[in-house]
Amino acid sequence: MGTGMTAAGLRRKGKTVRWLKYLGIALMAAVMLLAMFLLFAPRLGWQIDAVESGSMSPALQVGSAVVTREVAPSDVKVDDIITYRSPWNGQLTTHRVVGIEEGQSLAFQTKGDANEDPDPYLVPAANLEGRVVLTLPWLGSVADFVKTPLGFGLMLGLPGLAIIFLEWRGMMSQLSKEEKRSKAGVKADGQAGG
Repeated sequence: MGTGMTAAGLRRKGKTVRWLKYLGIALMAAVMLLAMFLLFAPRLGWQIDAVESGSMSPALQVGSAVVTREVAPSDVKVDDIITYRSPWNGQLTTHRVVGIEEGQSLAFQTKGDANEDPDPYLVPAANLEGRVVLTLPWLGSVADFVKTPLGFGLMLGLPGLAIIFLEWRGMMSQLSKEEKRSKAGVKADGQAGG
């Protein structure tokens, strides 16, 4: 009784390995695309920030990334979620617009969805960074890390090197198989002619 795999078992294993390789390459390509998106997004008027507090739960969960697009202050409407520089401390804040004050200048009354009361200040139109257009669950920490030089290098470099390695390994395997076939063909020819 042999301990080797059957031909069908070897084919299944080969298909599984091949699919895992393709899945790995697809994941690495996705990571590289994410890194490139995070690099070029600001040049296209997009801003990506991590949600660091639960003030906007359940709409925006802690750890999510929010993608904000520049918008004219006059285009902001009640119920929009906007990112702005807080008039209190200058920090970036993302809250929902619950009112718009039109006086000498435009200002927004904002409120976190999880907060009972509106924010105790009006947000001047000059502090507006943009309107939230997309939320990416769980990617806030990744987005913050990719914004660092080390993070960007790792997110772009490691998958690239892994893809190169996998392709190199595949080429070496293919060359090895062709070499074995070639040697087998030479032996068969030598035995037939002797």
